[in-house]
Amino acid sequence: HKKIVIAHADYPDDEYEFGKEVDWFDVIWSRDRLYDVRHSIGGEITGADLFIFGHTPAPITKQNWNQLYIDTGAVFGHGLHVEQIK
Repeated sequence: HKKIVIAHADYPDDEYEFGKEVDWFDVIWSRDRLYDVRHSIGGEITGADLFIFGHTPAPITKQNWNQLYIDTGAVFGHGLHVEQIK
């Protein structure tokens, strides 16, 4: 089975471990990792196969390494993206 982690905005570490203490403010609000990606900085987060994030609207979903950003701006009247997890 694949290990999938879903968080509102980010997982604020480069290595995921269940139960690991992380900064919850960053889990909910951080855009730092996504901004780094836009400047070709970053890489995979180890410890899980896929991380799914929202919080930062974009015209389309975007996957960078093992991070999938799915916020397509429904709050602003744009489409709502749904990701099926099996």
